Amino acid sequence: MNLAEGVQIVSFGILAVMMIGGALGVVLFSNIVYSAFLLCAVFTSIAGMYLLLNADFVAAAQVLIYVGAVNVLILFAI
Repeated sequence: MNLAEGVQIVSFGILAVMMIGGALGVVLFSNIVYSAFLLCAVFTSIAGMYLLLNADFVAAAQVLIYVGAVNVLILFAI
């Protein structure tokens, strides 16, 4: 294993923990504002996973559409 593979494995682990923790927080918090911000963290970590797969356009679309539009819509709906 070289350095690039090690960095990729560590990045995957950090993003996976962030994604699972954020998803649990979305479900378990009773305050909808906290849930919306944690949903933003989940969407951002999904975009990070796309970057690890070298899908740059899909990662940018994830950030623009889900983090930028859907999450802002949820916050304004509150």
